[in-house]
Amino acid sequence: MVPHSGADELLRARTLGFHIPRPGRRSAPRRTQQFDHRGAELAPVFTALGIDLDRVVRVSQRVSRRLVLMVELADGSALLLKWPDTDTEHDHDYEYVMLSLIDRLDLPAGTRAALPRLLAADRRSGTIALDVMRDCVRLSDVIRQTHVVDTVYLVHLAAAMAGLHRTPIEEAYAEYPDWLLRPPVPKSTIPTPYEFAHGCGVDFDVYLRTMQELQRDFVEIHAGWRPDSLIHFDLRDDNVLLARDPRAAAPVRVIDWEAAGFGDPYFDLGTLVGQFLTAALRRHGDPDGPRAARQNIRAFLLAYRRLAEPEHAHEERIFRYAGILLLVQAASRLHLLGALGRIGHLCLLYGKQLIQNPVPEAILR
Repeated sequence: MVPHSGADELLRARTLGFHIPRPGRRSAPRRTQQFDHRGAELAPVFTALGIDLDRVVRVSQRVSRRLVLMVELADGSALLLKWPDTDTEHDHDYEYVMLSLIDRLDLPAGTRAALPRLLAADRRSGTIALDVMRDCVRLSDVIRQTHVVDTVYLVHLAAAMAGLHRTPIEEAYAEYPDWLLRPPVPKSTIPTPYEFAHGCGVDFDVYLRTMQELQRDFVEIHAGWRPDSLIHFDLRDDNVLLARDPRAAAPVRVIDWEAAGFGDPYFDLGTLVGQFLTAALRRHGDPDGPRAARQNIRAFLLAYRRLAEPEHAHEERIFRYAGILLLVQAASRLHLLGALGRIGHLCLLYGKQLIQNPVPEAILR
């Protein structure tokens, strides 16, 4: 891994919660107004993407941090248009390049069906057009409503990720060596007085103290990181779509690939495990919460075990990475709410516990 002091400092600032505005920062585009595809703003983009304006029936906005439009056509088909997120440090064409690379990889059929297909791109505006999974729900909504996820979906998701993680990356890495990812935790957790004064949220000192207690563990996580696969790197439950009919030919779709790169495949698994655990913490005091989380985690990981045949001796990394996800959830509450609150404190507590004492047997027994 090539040292990059600027990237390391940005990682440290983000994970420790320093309030540092970034150049070009803007508010999230959660606009709800109607869009006129023939208007001066959109018409050139539609034309550049090869979309016949006369065939467009309806344009509607999807819920996203970036601008995302669903374009329905007269023949009943639809496209998803995504504009770049200029509030990130990635190049505007990052997802375009990633999806183009995925098209060239020798992926198993089931994995390829679970990933979006790039249909067109307007390099001037950075907008991309993708195929659409119709009549679907987000995994996050299913977890919130029914708690226990149908095993069929979890097996298909495990198969998709196992196929991705098993695909050789040597040629792709030689072409894109800068896409080598690193664990999203800092090696150094000591802030300057200025940084401490600009920490976010009234519970910042509680959060920072926990992070500092984990510094030795963070160093171990960096040392144990194995960038052997192409990984999604943001496998949250709102980035997984499920067809309403589990018997569909492709019942699972994994979206939003702008954070992907070459990293430890167990990080993807840990991120999803962390999402299931977060859902249980939101139902703290309800015995069905932990029970549902264990059932979901067990079904997903056992399916992945059968398909990918990972080294059991290293599976504790999955739960350490799940702990990282819980810490990220705590930091997000500080940023968004200004305080940890009950859920944030629980995420901090259990995140620290998972990182220091990862015990897969407690979940998989």
